[in-house]
This record gives sequence, structure tokens and C-alpha cells, in this order.
Amino acid sequence: MVIRLVAPVVLLSGLGLVLPTAAPGTPPPSWTHERVLECEEGMVHTYLNPAGFGTPFHLVGTNEVIIPMHVEIVLPSGEGPFVTIDIPGFDVESRDAVHCWYVDPAGLEVDFWGARR
Repeated sequence: MVIRLVAPVVLLSGLGLVLPTAAPGTPPPSWTHERVLECEEGMVHTYLNPAGFGTPFHLVGTNEVIIPMHVEIVLPSGEGPFVTIDIPGFDVESRDAVHCWYVDPAGLEVDFWGARR
């Protein structure tokens, strides 16, 4: 059984057909949602996965993420703020809590609290 699973991988890697893996903290080429966040701790360079808004922010150069737990947006027209994500029980005073904000490419002002892991 093990030989059946290992043999194709060995064969493909011998032919140079195994895809290279990305370095830790380097987003795959399909991740085009770059965001530079201003946080209380300073600026943070991140990428969202292809699903975009509401997904974890992947911190460039690390294996860490910021998971949005409470998100408020203000529309380009100035209307708002509107709460788009609110996870009950999230403690903004917890050790891994962060507060960040940015303006997205559509002009939405995004202010959020999240868990950095």
C-alpha cells in the first residue's frame, strides 16, 4: 500500500514535475488582495486569500494570520459605520487581540479588531 502511494510521487519528482512549495509567509501567485494595515502596533503588510473580505489576513514574512472578529465599515459616501462581522464572546483585551484599519480599493474604510495567531 505504501509503495503504491509513494511510487508516483517519487516518479513525478524524479521528472521534475512536482510543484515547488512557497517560502513561509509568501502568498501564492493567485492571492492578489494585498492590504497594508495600520495597527496600534504599527503597519502590517498582509494578503487576503482569493475569497477576499472577511477572511484571515496572512502576514507577509510569517506564518501568522489576523482573524477578523469585529469589523466595521464606512462607505465611500460617508455612511456608516456598519458592522459586518461580530463574533460573540471575542475579548478585545485578550493577549492576541489587535486593532487595525485600512481603506480598501473600493474606498471602504475598514476598522476591525481581530485575533493574531
